[in-house]
Amino acid sequence: MQWINRFEFEKYWWARWILPWEEKFKLRKLGLFFLFSLLLSYLIHYDFDVPYFLTKGEVAQTNIKSPVSFEIVDEEATQNKKLEAAQSIPPVLDFDPQVYDQVTTKIFRAFEEMRQRLPGTSWSKNSSRRRAQVKRFKENKTEFEKLIEAKVSEAHFQWMAEKRFNPEVENWVVELVESWLLTRVADSLDKVLKENDKRVLVRVVENEGEGREFTVARENILDLSGTKAFPITPIENDKQLGRRERRLLRKFSQSLLTPNLTFNRNETRQRRQKAEEAVLPIVMVVKKGQTIINQGAVAQPIHLKILDKIKQLKASRSTDLVSLFTALMLVMLVMVFFSYLQRYTKKIVVEQRDLMVMASVTIGVTVMVKVFWFVTNAAFTSKLGAMVPSSFFLYAAPTAVGSMLIGMLLNSAAIVWLFTFFLSSALSLMVEDKFSFFLVTMAAGMTAARSVYDCKRRNDIYYAGLRTGLVAAGMIGFLWIVNTHTGTSSAEGNGWLLLAGFVSGLMSAGIAMMFVPLLESIFNYTTNVKLLELSNLNHPLMKEMIVKAPGTYHHSLVVGHMCESAAEAIGANPLLAKVMAYYHDIGKTEHAGYFIENQKPGHNPHDRLSPHMSKTILVAHVKDGAELGMHHKLGRPIIDGILQHHGTTLISYFYNKALEEQDEDIDQVLEDDFRYPGPKPQFKEAGLCMLADSIEAAARSLDEPTTARLQNIVRNIIQRKFMEGQLDECDLTLRDLSTIEEAFERIILGIYHQRIDYPKEAGGGTSEEAPISFAKAKGKDKQA
Repeated sequence: MQWINRFEFEKYWWARWILPWEEKFKLRKLGLFFLFSLLLSYLIHYDFDVPYFLTKGEVAQTNIKSPVSFEIVDEEATQNKKLEAAQSIPPVLDFDPQVYDQVTTKIFRAFEEMRQRLPGTSWSKNSSRRRAQVKRFKENKTEFEKLIEAKVSEAHFQWMAEKRFNPEVENWVVELVESWLLTRVADSLDKVLKENDKRVLVRVVENEGEGREFTVARENILDLSGTKAFPITPIENDKQLGRRERRLLRKFSQSLLTPNLTFNRNETRQRRQKAEEAVLPIVMVVKKGQTIINQGAVAQPIHLKILDKIKQLKASRSTDLVSLFTALMLVMLVMVFFSYLQRYTKKIVVEQRDLMVMASVTIGVTVMVKVFWFVTNAAFTSKLGAMVPSSFFLYAAPTAVGSMLIGMLLNSAAIVWLFTFFLSSALSLMVEDKFSFFLVTMAAGMTAARSVYDCKRRNDIYYAGLRTGLVAAGMIGFLWIVNTHTGTSSAEGNGWLLLAGFVSGLMSAGIAMMFVPLLESIFNYTTNVKLLELSNLNHPLMKEMIVKAPGTYHHSLVVGHMCESAAEAIGANPLLAKVMAYYHDIGKTEHAGYFIENQKPGHNPHDRLSPHMSKTILVAHVKDGAELGMHHKLGRPIIDGILQHHGTTLISYFYNKALEEQDEDIDQVLEDDFRYPGPKPQFKEAGLCMLADSIEAAARSLDEPTTARLQNIVRNIIQRKFMEGQLDECDLTLRDLSTIEEAFERIILGIYHQRIDYPKEAGGGTSEEAPISFAKAKGKDKQA
């Protein structure tokens, strides 16, 4: 946050109201979190889509997929469905049962009136006179037609007149009409019904309104205007009639027929309209990434309509607004996380570089996953689309690489857990099947972070990828079983999805191996992978140390062995403790001769220096070591161990020597002037390095390293460091110190155990003669 401070907002007048809120709510950090979240949300909602312009009948040159999910009404299919629903409603014909009574009443009234108008009691027997009488009677034909409400031919009227409208003829007509009225009779059905109307709905019209309804086959309806012959019904007592008279009777009766079925156009239209309105629109659900038109297919109207819908959605969709609210949601999520850390994990300190690396990894993984989906879909779907489900590439994305990288860079389990949750939530916003993808990503991420913890070999990262892939595949399998039993998924392509989860874990491990050195270099982190490289004794600093300061080199190896053993015993990082011990004294190579482990017997340059100068040279090796560590990029933990491995310990030898040589009248010796500048050890591995360094140096100085003396040295130094407060800031408990004491004793006793002197015949220390070098002995052999 230092670069923000350079703007010097405090000098502006409005800062007096802003600064109190800044101190309380950390507005600057919230602003940076918001900018980060806004960038992340834009990446989440950004689509790698190419606009396509097709015309009807044009051949698609590539697969066209939908960049968004939406629903669209298939108007053509919906209209066809409505048409089918309307056609399923049969035409409504009203049946009037009163028609029969009306027709017979007319027949009775007309025949009665004509009988009353007949002259005399009978026609003349003279044929010419009879024809004249009948001809004169035909003047009543108009009145007869008016009464019967039907057109009557000359032949029919003349025949009935000759019969003098006999009641028997009347009964024959009524009988014929009655037989036909029992049949459903309509007129001109072809004009109102369509050819595919095979059945009609007959609705009985009662006096009080609508009555019962029933369906009738169209072929069972008698159409007066049709070509179908009328059914011939035998008539009782008509044997005295001739063939011509029977035909005239039937023709007259047929002319009197009135349709009892009438087409109700309005009712039919209303019912069909209701049927159309009851049809729900046919909605097509288009998923994000779904292929709209395959390569080589001819564009149809429905394809063009879907493409137009996509253009409308993209034009109307406010990406900026969606990204803004997504950013606010992510900021709230981050605030909840930090509130949790402050409440339950107060000892965890999240540094600025930790936030920067987590933000960088989140952005990088988001971009990588989005590009992975785009490239794999574009490259493989057209080739493997029929065999591989589209969700294969979704679950095959290396989403666990983010948690794997953060798990190697940061040691806080709480931070890694919250980071994995945040990354899984962000990635889930990019897909449709959000919950299932979130569960798989979360489980794979936590497995990846746990698997790379405390890795001591490069192969451990590959094993971590293997475990991550197995867990991801297992989660996908369990989700498939659950969704199958709940009816939300099918078994199609499930084997491919299991393979995708496994591939995702392996890819995450490979990518993590590629990027962890880059992140180490940029953000100055020291991971176990880097510690493995530094533990190689062929490092330039170790080579320089073995040449310039061989005693320090040996001392560092022993201290490293002690720290590693003790770290394993108390649950600290043994690899970090060992490597820190290897490099904790690299500053001594600048003035190796001033340190006792590198001095030859009888030659001590401090004899010619004042205590203050000797103290300055000794203290300088801490500063020189830190500078060498930074120059060779050893990493923050190693440099911290170099600075902290002496803490603020008093250099007692030269302090006491200064007290002996001081002139109280001239100067005064202060104890603080002979202490290392510190700081005190801030973490367990640095505390182990301090203890092991002091114990090994003291054990090396013993002339007779007996078991009791070595055990006393280990115990006394640990107790003295504890009583002096040098271990107050490194979280080492009393139980840890007891365990450390046992581990150090085991190592020290194994290295500095007391040995017997070899006899002089074997070249031991009891020989009174000076030993002869191998080179001189070889020369004497040649002379002999």
